[in-house]
Amino acid sequence: MRSLDDLVVVVTGASQGIGAAIARHFASHNSRVVLTGRNKIRLSEIAGQFNLPKNRYLIIAADLTRADTMKKIVASAIKIFGRIDIFVNNAGVGIHKAVEDTTVAEYNTILDTNLKAIFLSFKELIPLYRRQGGGQIINISSGAARIGSPGLAVYAASKAAVNVLSESAAGEVRNQSIKISVLSPASTDTRLMSQMSKESHSPSKASLKLTVDEVAEAVIYMARQNSNAWTSMADIRPLLINK
Repeated sequence: MRSLDDLVVVVTGASQGIGAAIARHFASHNSRVVLTGRNKIRLSEIAGQFNLPKNRYLIIAADLTRADTMKKIVASAIKIFGRIDIFVNNAGVGIHKAVEDTTVAEYNTILDTNLKAIFLSFKELIPLYRRQGGGQIINISSGAARIGSPGLAVYAASKAAVNVLSESAAGEVRNQSIKISVLSPASTDTRLMSQMSKESHSPSKASLKLTVDEVAEAVIYMARQNSNAWTSMADIRPLLINK
């Protein structure tokens, strides 16, 4: 498997949960890490936990629902590090509401963050990777994308769209040494999942949840695959052992 040493990795939604864990795991492999998210203070706290010199990570406070954000992230990473090797689209939002109770504003926020941001990353990264001679995009989807669930219609639809968008784009660029992969975790122990469980009035059992580190380890596996190996789409679920 390839080394991640010195690769430039961008992680969106890196201020908490899965994104923070992904950034931490890449840092442990001595990658150069770009952390993005809305909360600059929290990003700084996360980066401060890395065993990396300050010249090996970059913090970018950014709102991914803005059309100019992706250009800013890519341009900033290129200015500091000269290239991007791996881009992890992790940022996501969700609510637990019936369709009829979901506002248009909530719908737009979910689709803009979960889907539009990934589309915008493709627009910026595919030409860049073509010039570089290759690169990788890893999109964090959800197990909810595969099976409709009451109260999760908009969230699940956004993640299902991520899967199809990613698979379609991947077929367009796979012969150009550009990998586009999707990882769909089952319920994970994050603040977002806890909030959505609370809104549903049906909290998930701890034994049915993945940890953020387990999801991050799966991302690392995808990133370390050799140049000719490519995982298009993968699900990760907790293993239950009945005692």
